[in-house]
Amino acid sequence: MSLQAGQLDIREIVLKNIEKDEADCRKLGIPHRFMQLSAFSPTTRNSHADRHGLLFTGDEVRHWLAEDDNAIGCKCSFTLALVDSSGNPQFPDVLDRTTSARKKFFAERQAGHH
Repeated sequence: MSLQAGQLDIREIVLKNIEKDEADCRKLGIPHRFMQLSAFSPTTRNSHADRHGLLFTGDEVRHWLAEDDNAIGCKCSFTLALVDSSGNPQFPDVLDRTTSARKKFFAERQAGHH
């Protein structure tokens, strides 16, 4: 598979947003990661849903989008997440909610609802 024009534009926008957020955080000295949020659509790949709510560095996001066919048809978003100096999220309740949503998605998919 190869990226279509619209998909390439979306990936480039995601990458530019990540670069901008990283630059802002570096300038302000704010420790951060990026949380991947799956669209949980009927066409969501398990490999994308598996990453829902997990935290990644900008480099990890760039690498993941570049490998295999991850960027093709990807509807995931990546949102800036503030972390402490050890990389732990400042708002851990968000991780609890995203973990619950991921588990619910897979339970519904297994039951044939997705």
